[in-house]
Order: sequence, then structure tokens, then C-alpha cells
Amino acid sequence: MITKIKNALSSIIGVQYNIGAIEEVPSSLSKMCKDKILELQDEIIEIEHNPIGDIEITNEDQFFIIDVKLQDMSKVYSVPNLISIKKAKDILKNNDNHIIYIFVEYEIDKILHKTIIRNIRVQTIESLDWSYLAIQNLGRGQLQIKNTADGLKFNNDVDRCQWYGELKDKAIEYYNNLILKITEYKSDWDDEK
Repeated sequence: MITKIKNALSSIIGVQYNIGAIEEVPSSLSKMCKDKILELQDEIIEIEHNPIGDIEITNEDQFFIIDVKLQDMSKVYSVPNLISIKKAKDILKNNDNHIIYIFVEYEIDKILHKTIIRNIRVQTIESLDWSYLAIQNLGRGQLQIKNTADGLKFNNDVDRCQWYGELKDKAIEYYNNLILKITEYKSDWDDEK
């Protein structure tokens, strides 16, 4: 599936696109990527829109959640949310389920009012390196990229079991730290006379 998606998206890399308002660029680029994937409809069995990710695909008893993540290369700091750790756990515990991210790096030429897609990388969640991942306090915990400024590294040698084990360890550590923090907040009230 990843190869099919990469091939479908390869034609939009390096192309300049006219843009309207700068704030419309992310939604336009995301839609462009989704539309390219939708062109694969004849090669895959079933496509759904906007359930958990941007697109869900069922193909040969395999379930793929595909999410587009954009990075404006002119911004030094970018911290995209990926998925709640509860959803990741629920999805990944079934080996027929897959989470795929499409990372789109783009630049905006404000003088020419053009957007250029510089790079597109299609990666499974388990190829994301834990050195730049964090679980942040949002809901039951949100998996997040700490910062994209240094670029993203991928490790395709890690299997799902290893990556999921790390997710489990990080989730338990996150919840233990949350318990300590909440206990401290509560004790501030308990100590008050």
C-alpha cells in the first residue's frame, strides 16, 4: 500500500501551485494529497473519508488509516499532533491494521504567490523514531512530534512489536508522571488551612 501511495503522490513533488490566501495553503495541499490517493480507488477495495485519519482504506483484509501532516519549511518550529495514544493502542493491537503518515514539506513564495511541494514521505507509525516523539497532556495522552525543525528520521528496521512496546512503556511513564503531578496539585489544596 505504501508503494502505491508513494507512486500516486510522486507527481506533485516539485510542482508550483498558485495559492490564494496563505492560510488556505495547508487545507489545499492536504486536499491535493487526498485527491491523489482517491485516484487509486480502482486499485483498492474501499475508501472512507475523515473517520480517524484523513482517509481510511480497506484492502485485502488489511485496514489502513492515512493521515496527511504538513510542514511549512519556512517555519523553524512545528509540533504536529499525530494520534491519541488510546486510538493508536486500539488500532495497532490488530496486526491487520496500519497507521500511515504522509509528511508533506512545502515552501511558500509570497512574492510569486506560489506553493512548492519539496518532499513527500510516506511512512508507517512504527517507522517514527522515538527520539523526536513525545506524549503530551491532551485528553488521555496525545502522541506528538516534539519538533520538526531538525527534520524527521525514520527507522524502517523497527518492527511493530518493538515500536508498540516502546509506546506502552512511554504511556505508562506518562500516566505515572501525571499521577505525581495531580497528587502534587491536590496536596497544595490539602495543605491549605
